Amino acid sequence: MKNKNLVILLLIMVLIITTAGCVKEKPGIEAAIVNGEVITVQEYEETLEVYKSMYKNQYGDTALETEIEPGVTLLQYLQENILENLIFERIIYQEALKNDLAVDDTELDELMVEYKTFFEDEQAYTDFLTSNNMDEDFLKNSLRRDEVIQKYADFYMENLEISEEDLLQYYEDNVDKFVSLKARHILVNSMEEAKDILAQINEGADFSELAKTYSEDTNSAINGGDLGYFYKGQMVPAFEEAAFSLEIGEVSGIIPSDFGFHIIKLDDRSEGFEDKRELVLSEYKNVKYSEKMDELEIQSAIERKLDL
Repeated sequence: MKNKNLVILLLIMVLIITTAGCVKEKPGIEAAIVNGEVITVQEYEETLEVYKSMYKNQYGDTALETEIEPGVTLLQYLQENILENLIFERIIYQEALKNDLAVDDTELDELMVEYKTFFEDEQAYTDFLTSNNMDEDFLKNSLRRDEVIQKYADFYMENLEISEEDLLQYYEDNVDKFVSLKARHILVNSMEEAKDILAQINEGADFSELAKTYSEDTNSAINGGDLGYFYKGQMVPAFEEAAFSLEIGEVSGIIPSDFGFHIIKLDDRSEGFEDKRELVLSEYKNVKYSEKMDELEIQSAIERKLDL
């Protein structure tokens, strides 16, 4: 699915809204047709208005004019991808209904109660609706749709037939994804200070005590620079490359990054199929679900009517 990362992000956002209620009605005008079911221009424009409001509320009135890539503003990006998101949701929703997955009114009432717990009081909830261009009826419809889609994801993953051989093969094909490191670091603002600290380490000074004394990363400094376990892709590239090249107990040289100058010590490396089996299983299910989404798109009759 085109721009899948944005689509998934929009699906799991706490504030996911697929409809609103404050745009002039345009009945009978088609934005897209998905397996014979119409997504109206009204639905598209209402959804766009919600996201425009959300971004402006969070980042200011000029957010939509910001270029997110050369020649493409945030508004232009949203205009295209919101339609793709609506199509994506409609495909999954249709498949969910085929499998008798629905949300009744009792479940919806429970979802609304849970949703309102995010707000301090009723006035804060009302203000949220107003500032984001929506009313409660449309919010309820959105929550119902989102829950049906989640039910389908759970249903599909729970009914996957997965052998141990499948998991082991997936692990072996993607082994680097499942190696995690436990490391600590010292972060300072100058190369001169980093050189002095590294010299102390080489002379036998305790790494953890130096981190507590000198590190600018106050969150980890109080624990002797401990960063806990992390996987590839979770740290900035320069830091990650240095950390994954270390042996257990080894200390790096000085690693410059946008944050300053790091000195890293590797405490542990966790790998192996048995240790990572649950993570491998979760990743594998997500991959198979993504493949299912691609399959459903290919099988669907989709007509895009808007000229974006």
